[in-house]
Amino acid sequence: MDLGLQDKVFVVGGGSKGLGRGIAQALVDEGARVLLMSRDAGSLAKARQELGDAARSVAADMADPDAPGRVVTALEAEFGGRLDGIVINAGGPPAGKALALDDQQWLGAYQLLIGGPLRMLRTLLPKMTDGGAILFVTSTSVRQPIGNLDTSNVLRPGVAALAKTLAHELAPAIRVNSLAPGRFNTDRIRTLDAGRAEALGISPEEVAAESSKAIPFGRYGEPIEFGRFAAFLLSPAASYISGLNAHADGALVTALP
Repeated sequence: MDLGLQDKVFVVGGGSKGLGRGIAQALVDEGARVLLMSRDAGSLAKARQELGDAARSVAADMADPDAPGRVVTALEAEFGGRLDGIVINAGGPPAGKALALDDQQWLGAYQLLIGGPLRMLRTLLPKMTDGGAILFVTSTSVRQPIGNLDTSNVLRPGVAALAKTLAHELAPAIRVNSLAPGRFNTDRIRTLDAGRAEALGISPEEVAAESSKAIPFGRYGEPIEFGRFAAFLLSPAASYISGLNAHADGALVTALP
């Protein structure tokens, strides 16, 4: 199936590794061009080299008020200002229980997941062509709380609500969806597994094996599997899909709508 992505231009938040990198790979595989955004200049350089001529990059932190300006400058320089879609994605907020996290940690989580994305969209939306698409990467915490990730449990459902709201407000010119990953083989999940392993006095491999038992597919997903779903939602092939809160989780979430 041709997704109709040839030569389209996308900004991909968190595009240097993990799920963002998987999305960037899937878009490039379909003929699109990508502007990778990440805080980590080293990871950006590596990802850009691996993705080839279709990829450009800009070092920026989604939570930084200066990030939107940097992205616009890079878009103008690298792609003549063209923009067909945006992936709102960044590193996860801090782990911890609600009352154990201090005000600065809560504020930082808000800026990463909601404040920064709002600033980014205010700046980038005027650049986007009609028929464009926005995709928010959320989490299964939108539907089921995850232990010791209370910033995500509280704020991610708000991100899904923001996507639904924007889908109404920006229709029909721009489509807006959100996609919730389960447990994927990324640095973020490996870090969380390592923290849990230390607390339990077992190895990270044992934690991963135990966590996989709760997934009907019996394994963690690979970023490219997430990326292919994301590429479809961003593409003209999904021209009548907007306001969707989809999951890619190997049937992990058991909650009904």
